[in-house]
Amino acid sequence: MIRVLIVAKSETEAAELAELMAEDDRIEVVSANPDVVLAAGVPGRSFNAPTVLLTGDTSHAESYGNSVRAHLPADATASEVLAAVMAVGQGLVVLTQTQAERLLPGRPRRQDLPRLIEALTSREIEVLRLMGDGLVNKEIAERLGISEHTAKFHVASILGKLQASSRTDAVAQGMRRGLIPI
Repeated sequence: MIRVLIVAKSETEAAELAELMAEDDRIEVVSANPDVVLAAGVPGRSFNAPTVLLTGDTSHAESYGNSVRAHLPADATASEVLAAVMAVGQGLVVLTQTQAERLLPGRPRRQDLPRLIEALTSREIEVLRLMGDGLVNKEIAERLGISEHTAKFHVASILGKLQASSRTDAVAQGMRRGLIPI
């Protein structure tokens, strides 16, 4: 269970964030001794716990000190906020696509990748993600309740659509394209 302290510029904003956090049973909203602080639009605060900063104003980010582990835009989706809190609670640092491109300039951007011949179906994305977890065709088939032959067909289709030379190459491309969450 990740304990989260919410600090916001208004009671309404704090209540909305608390409601969002309450939707996930892995998170507990507390008033003291948090594992993660979720700060929304409150510039100039310093926290001891790892902090997820949720604000469109980046000019005050440094004033939070070294506690900031994720800085999301004010219009981040609910799933992005929850994912950032979970990641920070596990000791990770979260970067937006723009932040990653600025900090890691040599990394290929999605728009720099060659276009897919054909888009992957939702089932193929599921299979690709299971491939990313290291599962073989038989395990994929068992997990999805399909035949091993069907799993093999999906893998072959994924390799063709991504123009990948191997399963490893397909997973790497899937990660670069944002199809496999990291």
